[in-house]
Amino acid sequence: MLPASAGRRLDASALMAEIIADADASGFVLEPAQAAAAARLCQLGEALTVRRAGLRRTGLLRRRTPRSVYLHGPVGRGKSWLMDSFYRQLPGRKRRIHFHDFFRQLHRGVHASAGRPEADSTAIQRSVDSLLSDVDILCFDEFHVHDVGDGMFVAKLLRTAAQRRVPLVVTSNYPPDKLLPNPLWHDHFVPTIGMIKEMMDIVEIDGDTDFRRSPVPGSAAARRSDSPGLEAFGRGKIITPGTPAQLGAFGLFPPSKSQERILTPTTQRLSVKAADDMLWVSFRELCGGLMSTADYLALAEDYGTWVIDGVPSPTMESAAGSAPAWQRFSNVVDVLYDQDITLFLVGHGPLDWDLAGDLAQDPAHRAGAQPVDVARIASRLSLLGRVEASAPFEEAEAGGS
Repeated sequence: MLPASAGRRLDASALMAEIIADADASGFVLEPAQAAAAARLCQLGEALTVRRAGLRRTGLLRRRTPRSVYLHGPVGRGKSWLMDSFYRQLPGRKRRIHFHDFFRQLHRGVHASAGRPEADSTAIQRSVDSLLSDVDILCFDEFHVHDVGDGMFVAKLLRTAAQRRVPLVVTSNYPPDKLLPNPLWHDHFVPTIGMIKEMMDIVEIDGDTDFRRSPVPGSAAARRSDSPGLEAFGRGKIITPGTPAQLGAFGLFPPSKSQERILTPTTQRLSVKAADDMLWVSFRELCGGLMSTADYLALAEDYGTWVIDGVPSPTMESAAGSAPAWQRFSNVVDVLYDQDITLFLVGHGPLDWDLAGDLAQDPAHRAGAQPVDVARIASRLSLLGRVEASAPFEEAEAGGS
């Protein structure tokens, strides 16, 4: 399919026609909320075209910056698909980046300046400037803020985008007011939330269909779920309780003591059970300490298969499954999903994130122990096959994973 710019003037109606055709080629029809969001994106696309035309004629940006767009809604409602379709049809200078890639670039910029007289804040500003240089629009996928430090980076990005007059398209599972939900830090982020509302039109996509769980025929999600061998992440499994027979069926053999290693992906030391053709690590080591998303990204570059054992049940109280640990686990799942890494989760069970989401909605349950992003975790982990004990003897064989 040719982009909307091929041989025709790019206006909102032409761009909308291309997005509709893109959906048709993928085997589905835009739901009303998706169509409304697409229409708003098309208005932005037209405004960018008019703005570029004026710049070519006069050499000056006389028109005000087009308003940015913030798309939010539950997982699986097509936010990223819609932004990607818009991005493909849009001509001109553009950049698309994922939330985790954004922070990886920031951390690389800071590490590159280590030992130099410039302050970290200067290095961060230079990384943000590099991200926004030579583009007319920045598309930012899976936007979320759970850490006050990340909130500071986001504020710097928004301020710089406003100064450079670069509009943004953002997708998120959260409305702006629910970003950085931790009550200890939320007030610190309120001014940035105000900046988001000032710069962006807030558009909710809340259709009835979860496309990750009910993928349309021929879509990427359908290929991932119907033929998991085509995608590395989809080849993974959730295994309970983790008997030798269950693990051995997938070529997984618990490492010996001699295979233990200490890794330092960025600045934190991580004790792992094995790090050769695959990374084998316990939930407690991976998520119970001070590892960051930057650490997980660095590890994902080196290991294409991960085994995380000792995974606590998200539906039962556990010291291992504290709120910070579950947030790190959420970051791990995000990274491995986005980087298409094969993931095996092993635990005594039950490892049911759908049920955990139901419990999180129950005021009588201690929600503090639930994963912060339980809905996104449940949606992504639903792509993994399940291997569960089918006979009493299997329970008896269960090892200490």
